[in-house]
Amino acid sequence: MTRSGRGEPSTDGPSWRDHLDRPTQAPATPGADAPAAYAPIGAFQGDAYHRNAFAHGTDEELAALRALVPLDEGTRVLDVGCADARHLRRLATADVIGVGVDVAPALIGAGRAAAQRAGVEVELLVGDARELTATLTTAGAATPGPGGFDVVWSLCQGALGTSPASDPRVVAELASAVRPGGWVVVTLFHALFAARHLAPGDAFDTRHLVHHQRSEVRGPDERRREFDLWTAAYTAREGVRLLADAGLTVHSVRGAEPGGYGRRAAGEVALDDPELLLVATRPG
Repeated sequence: MTRSGRGEPSTDGPSWRDHLDRPTQAPATPGADAPAAYAPIGAFQGDAYHRNAFAHGTDEELAALRALVPLDEGTRVLDVGCADARHLRRLATADVIGVGVDVAPALIGAGRAAAQRAGVEVELLVGDARELTATLTTAGAATPGPGGFDVVWSLCQGALGTSPASDPRVVAELASAVRPGGWVVVTLFHALFAARHLAPGDAFDTRHLVHHQRSEVRGPDERRREFDLWTAAYTAREGVRLLADAGLTVHSVRGAEPGGYGRRAAGEVALDDPELLLVATRPG
């Protein structure tokens, strides 16, 4: 493989590989301005989102996050790609001020209904993570605007990971939303895990580090539907660079998994960690 004059890998030759490390085909990865890939998945799941296995680790995840960033009473937290706002709803019982944004109206509706049942207050907005500034600016006077949050996060690939073409834009929006000195937390799909554990039918782009699969999603009434799912994957070094390129100061990176954010010490990343958890601040 040759390299272009800008130091990037050339585009000649196949890049997708299957679980047996053979050349294979996959649908084209969504571009930076492609329709949000999570929107139809969220529309199908709606109230059934909470049944996803990865959504069952809320308590452990929040315990780990409390050890990493301030989540005291009155802290203003923005959850981007919040789905049904499971983290914010739990934090609201401790008087943390939560605002959630998700591209899928059905998931926002599920979160509002769940918050009402629990008797807690969270503000949930429909919006694309790539246009986060516009969503916050038009939300109303009661919602903190860009630069008004103490902590901003995107967890479980809720807003990041759909495409490496759009991820830098999303991280830049996260950085703009937090106040100077505030905290940004993201989880990213781990490239080494993805390549190590490809399943039959999966494909992995070895140049651009994108994982593709046909994913079966469970919806209401036990219905199931398959969706194309692309996930941009990162090594620890590339994850740090993604945040640093947005002007953030990265303090730690560690391996993680849903329900296992506290499984590793800072700097510890194993080959079998499905995700990377990065903690950064906006200089101020």
